[in-house]
Amino acid sequence: MSAPPSSPGPMGWRGLPQNRPPRQRDSDKRQRAQLGHQRRMRAGMVLACITALSLALSYRLVYWQVVRREELLERANRPTLERATAQPRGTIRDRNGYLLATDSVSYKFGVSPNVVSYPEQTAIQVATITGLDASALHEIFLSDAPYTMITDSLPYTVGQQLVQMNDASFVLEPVLNRHYPNGPLAANLLGFVNAERRGLAGVEMYYSDFLNGVEQIEMPDTMPAEEIKLGHRPFTPTRNGLDLILTIDHSVQFMAEQELEQAIRDYQATGGTIIVMDPKTGDILAMTSLPTYDPNNYTTYLDAPEIFQDPAVSQQYEPGSIFKVITVAAALDTGLVSPETPFNDTGSFEVGGRIIRNWDGNGYGTRTVTEILGYSLNTGTAWLNTLLGAERFYRYVAGFGFGQPTGIDLGSEASGSVKRPGDGIWHASDLGTNAFGQGIAVTPIQMITAVASLLNNGQLMQPRVVKAIVNHGHLQERPILVRGNSVSPAIAQTMQLMMADAVEIETKTALVEGWRIGGKTGTAQVPIPGGYHATDTIASFIGFAPADDPVFIVLVKLDRPLGDSQWGSMSAAPTFKRLTQRLLNYYNIAPDQYRLLGASVDGN
Repeated sequence: MSAPPSSPGPMGWRGLPQNRPPRQRDSDKRQRAQLGHQRRMRAGMVLACITALSLALSYRLVYWQVVRREELLERANRPTLERATAQPRGTIRDRNGYLLATDSVSYKFGVSPNVVSYPEQTAIQVATITGLDASALHEIFLSDAPYTMITDSLPYTVGQQLVQMNDASFVLEPVLNRHYPNGPLAANLLGFVNAERRGLAGVEMYYSDFLNGVEQIEMPDTMPAEEIKLGHRPFTPTRNGLDLILTIDHSVQFMAEQELEQAIRDYQATGGTIIVMDPKTGDILAMTSLPTYDPNNYTTYLDAPEIFQDPAVSQQYEPGSIFKVITVAAALDTGLVSPETPFNDTGSFEVGGRIIRNWDGNGYGTRTVTEILGYSLNTGTAWLNTLLGAERFYRYVAGFGFGQPTGIDLGSEASGSVKRPGDGIWHASDLGTNAFGQGIAVTPIQMITAVASLLNNGQLMQPRVVKAIVNHGHLQERPILVRGNSVSPAIAQTMQLMMADAVEIETKTALVEGWRIGGKTGTAQVPIPGGYHATDTIASFIGFAPADDPVFIVLVKLDRPLGDSQWGSMSAAPTFKRLTQRLLNYYNIAPDQYRLLGASVDGN
């Protein structure tokens, strides 16, 4: 290795020539000075930034540790409160604003045992508030687990008490649940909502996406209302979804359910249905069936899922003599007969090779068409059908809406069953038996909708259960729809009078003192493989009031009542009477002698 040079040499120590001119040496000095100055400036700026950051951090430390020390200590003792993950679901209310379905809040309650400061004392406090076992809680609180779920369902008020304990080991998560304030009231119609917030029956299913705010409808340009008022009940609309206003009247629904419960108890029926409808609009004022369930506790019924169906729209049955109203109306509308046309009843009548007899086996002699309806003569209605013929009769059956859904806004609606010539199962004798409601299957909603058309100038309405939608603060009425015409307005008015006469002839058990009413009974045998059950029947009555200007129409259907109650006149008709008396009072409809007198005075 060579030794370093002892002198700079000809190029100098830095490889620069030492013999440069003086002016160039001055320039190099200035450059070196500038570089040194820049280095010092950068170092100063870095030092200033570090100093400023240190001061800011010191200020924040003093702020949190001194100024807001107490607040931090309080937060440290608070339980962890999670946010609800589900979106609110719209409310359901009756036509007067009465709340039928809404959301409620419960809590999931968990704990971090390794953070519990006083396990024994905390266990006693929590047990006192929640009703849970103190020893089991104590055992959980003693563990070293980072987290343990205690329960997934605590009532809102109980959860709030746990929040007030300010225990940092608690984890409380609010959960939105569907709540039905009236329990089983209108359960078959309302349906229920599962844990995934999906409606699985009734209105909750049919309008599920609307209520969840998933399916949008066009909103008007007007400002949304902060408050919606229906009757005397104002409410704040749901902002993230749609609120439903039903056609149901809570009070009418309550009365219908009471009367159905009493009827099933008194007449030992296995079940039943009552529908109350406004015949002019198709609005369902009440719809109830038994057996039923409590939608707040739907999970307890999962072993018998058939209970979630609504028999009013999904259960098919043979209507029996109520169907004679349809046959008589069709015969009158064609002009083949009038209410006074005579028929000689010998007690039997043959159609398609089958002998048809009256319910009691007797002959009633010469009777008018009005009396055929009044005395409920199987022979007379079979005779009317032979005059009509199959083609015309089944055309009228379809015109009244049978064999097809009504279009009511409820899920799982059945179509009914109507045999027709040429379908391979119809027989010529069916023309005779179908005349009085045997061998034809209908649903309760089809039956009441068809008869209601005769109280509405022949207009067949589409029944509905939703009257209006509150769309993000905008009240939007749903349309009243006419499906078609069953008969002419003149024949409809004639049938209205004939049904009032029929009740006075046949069914005095349905009469309401002070008011004239109209209607028709039905007693239908229950079909079984190979024929009909020897004793089981479906007892029914359909009626309306007042007879001259109906405000409501009621269908009462009782399944398999026992003893003499198997006849519609002995069970369904008295049930109609009790309910109608209450409805006339509820709607403040004066007795005929005062109401009609007032109308005549006003007319003069």
